[in-house]
Amino acid sequence: MNKKNVFIAIILFVAVGFFLRSYNFSEWLRFNADQARDARLAINVSEGREPIPLLGPWAGGTSFKLGGVFYYFQIASVKIFGSHPQVAAYPDLLFAILSIPLLFLFAKIFFNSRISLMVVWLYVISYFAVKYSRFAWNPNSTPFFVMLYLYSLHGLMGSEKSKKILWAILCGIALGISMQLHTSLLIILPVVSIVAATILFKKKQIGFSIMAIILAAALFVNTAQIISEIKTGGVNSLQLILGATEKNQRNASFGENLLLNISCHIKSNGHIISALGDEEECGYRGDIKTVNKLDGKRMTIFEKVSFVAVWIFFAIFSFGGYFLLGRSAKKEKEQKKKDMLIILSVYVGISFLFFVAWATELSVRFFLGLSFIPFFLAGFWVSFLSKKFRKEILVILIAVLVLSFFNFQKIYGTFKDLKNGGREINGDFDYATLGEENFIVEFLQNNSQDQKTLVLDAQAGYLFKMLRPLQFLSEKYALNLIELREEVKLESGDNIFYIKSADTGCDLPAKTLKKYEIEKCVSHGQFSIFSLRVK
Repeated sequence: MNKKNVFIAIILFVAVGFFLRSYNFSEWLRFNADQARDARLAINVSEGREPIPLLGPWAGGTSFKLGGVFYYFQIASVKIFGSHPQVAAYPDLLFAILSIPLLFLFAKIFFNSRISLMVVWLYVISYFAVKYSRFAWNPNSTPFFVMLYLYSLHGLMGSEKSKKILWAILCGIALGISMQLHTSLLIILPVVSIVAATILFKKKQIGFSIMAIILAAALFVNTAQIISEIKTGGVNSLQLILGATEKNQRNASFGENLLLNISCHIKSNGHIISALGDEEECGYRGDIKTVNKLDGKRMTIFEKVSFVAVWIFFAIFSFGGYFLLGRSAKKEKEQKKKDMLIILSVYVGISFLFFVAWATELSVRFFLGLSFIPFFLAGFWVSFLSKKFRKEILVILIAVLVLSFFNFQKIYGTFKDLKNGGREINGDFDYATLGEENFIVEFLQNNSQDQKTLVLDAQAGYLFKMLRPLQFLSEKYALNLIELREEVKLESGDNIFYIKSADTGCDLPAKTLKKYEIEKCVSHGQFSIFSLRVK
């Protein structure tokens, strides 16, 4: 393919990627408690009501805080685009778009232009990649920065000294940022860096001065974290150790962890590339239960065939893809390409070993930092099959059509759901959208009867994710929302607001109607919102 056609294709791919990732962005933005917390901090800092934090969000399930770069991106975005909740999600959207051309440059190291474009297209329309670019969450930008880090290592190979310095700075910055976006990368990437530095040093591609520049750049973007450690005497680092110890205590046996990890790699790779399978759970216990149903009548023939076919595809895709990656690294003659294949294999291998220790905590979202790998595995598969059957264009066409069908089907279904507000996964409330919560807050304001403190109750589980966002959004009306608890005493004539699933419209159980009189009710998306008066 000539460069002009490749350039046009990349522009078109970026346009499609931008559309899928930004369509109805503000209205359909996932906005749970964490997003409200982060948006409030970014807005408060940008408006001078809070100091710039030295640290970032808490790592899940621990008291350890990541570096603050995620917040700094959000603060910068709010400074540029204004104090609106959706603005805090713009950086994740930006890096998701930038990752598209970066993936092409990265893929070109290993594949020809046709296969590289296929890799990029599959990434552009990946339901998984689209999903995690449409809201603010600290790991969402890890695909971009990990790819930038790895691609910068390639840039160090065979470059002139002046260019080596620039690549080293970029490599260090990408490394330093990646380590602040997820705890796993804080441990995995330094190990990968040591191995990569050893390889490049032995091949005389870099010297101690380049290694020093990379380290200095990485430390520079972690300056705030270092200052925090000095001020507190290393309290945050201690929390990392304590958190890791507590997680290890919850672990199963090594064999159990290994099986869980293998299952999660297989299912996550398959889901990321095809949108098939569960989008959250990646363990194998649910699959064992399904297997036990295969000889019964509780599943239709189609469900049985689909389950078996998907699992076979996932297993062959992952095991075969990893084998082809390793074989390519072993057989490659071109030194730069060989070294990058080895480094890529090291990154995958060290991530696998690390995840063995965290296996009981794993879900599909843990694979964000590895989410570009399945597309490379697809590239190795297509390259192998093309040589085998000598029909490269046909193999690419089949892969693109089949995988595009499943991903577009999932994206269309999700967008259709989002027209009605939030999403449900496996029948459970997953998240509310910003547009949906703005509607609820408008309802509260319009029916507050000039009261500034409003009592709020909801269906089980709803306020856990929605109370903080609703409180944050209500601040523009100077409303104070409090959750209905035992200590909140209500008297006859008092007004409260209630949120429930819209499945049954404005109907309430007889037990509830004995205590409250419905003054007003509206249904919007997945919620019905009530203004109730105590009888």
